[in-house]
Amino acid sequence: MTCHQLDELIEAIAEGERPPADGEAHMATCPRCTASLAVARALDRTLQARDVPAPPPGFTARVMQRVGQERWRTEQIVDIGFNIAITLGVGLIIIGGLALAYSFGWLTVDRPTIEALGAAVQPWLSRLADDLRTVVLAALLLTSALALWWWVEGESSL
Repeated sequence: MTCHQLDELIEAIAEGERPPADGEAHMATCPRCTASLAVARALDRTLQARDVPAPPPGFTARVMQRVGQERWRTEQIVDIGFNIAITLGVGLIIIGGLALAYSFGWLTVDRPTIEALGAAVQPWLSRLADDLRTVVLAALLLTSALALWWWVEGESSL
């Protein structure tokens, strides 16, 4: 064993862990490693002899408040995304229901209404067609984020 390899183990040995056999043999012949172990043991004894300082008044309450605020902020962002996804889903269900009612003949729309609706929607559809790739990628990102959120919520309840 080399000095460099033993340096990795000095702290554990100082705390009472037994070194490997070749480490003991190395320390018996190496004054550098023996001195490093002595310094580490002295430091360990000094740290154990010291009183543990008490935290300032209200420290725990402040830390827990901050943790609560961070968690609330994270949950708020997730909730906004979830609400947007639910709103889009409900909108798609309504549009699908209207399309189904129209296909069964329960909902009738005359030609002038369709033409007026087409003229109103045409500029929006042309802009949407230009940005279709972005919209699809955003929908995929939202879906994957919601799936990840659902998975994390399931894992954290265990």
